[in-house]
Amino acid sequence: MIVVSLWPTPSKANPEPPIPAHRATYSVFYNDALVGDIEFLLEKANDAVWHIKTQTHAETFLAKTLGSDITEAVHFLWQETEDGWMVVPLTYHQVSREPLRTRFWQHRFDWTTQTAETLTHEGTQTIELIQGLIDPLTLRLALASKLVSASKKNSDQDLDFTFWVLDRDDIESQQMQHRGKESIEVVAGCFDTLHFYRLRKEGSARNYDVWVSEANAWLPVRMIQRDGRREIRIELASSELINGSSVCADQE
Repeated sequence: MIVVSLWPTPSKANPEPPIPAHRATYSVFYNDALVGDIEFLLEKANDAVWHIKTQTHAETFLAKTLGSDITEAVHFLWQETEDGWMVVPLTYHQVSREPLRTRFWQHRFDWTTQTAETLTHEGTQTIELIQGLIDPLTLRLALASKLVSASKKNSDQDLDFTFWVLDRDDIESQQMQHRGKESIEVVAGCFDTLHFYRLRKEGSARNYDVWVSEANAWLPVRMIQRDGRREIRIELASSELINGSSVCADQE
């Protein structure tokens, strides 16, 4: 059990957030074979609350056999602080449909009582919240927000970050380890990126590499997850944040 002190309820003020509303599409590759795509949507649900939804579409028999039909959705608030923007999650759910089973989990965050009601295919539980806690999907926004702040400061600050994440049924300390700058070619074009390694825990099959670009509001343009001989690669195919194909600085 995690015990925390009280802190103020997050404000619902509505200044302009660091990442604008938009749609994007990602191509999904399994061991270099195109097997499907992911639709990404970031939008305002109302004057205060924002919404993210990702939907995976399998396009091949292989993808359907592997069970890659996954839906994730989040409602959250943006909050501006002295140190930059932070994400305040309100709800999260994920549904993973596989050939012989369906798995799911969902969280409802109550920042007044500082608890989350968690429901999984195995049952329910109440989890005590800690300040700054996020979920697996808003982890991308949290990283992007940190990089927006860093770019405005125009400094050589340490770009290794640690986040507290409420994953399936437990709070985890997850790291985003900076691996340097790279120019990479993906479906949507060439991007100057920062490379990070997301470390959930040593040996986890859900650790992954991610490349993010300022041209895409510091959101991912490539993600690679490896498990033995299996590699799943996700690449940006299109985004409303980008006008046409992106070109790397050394190609201009």
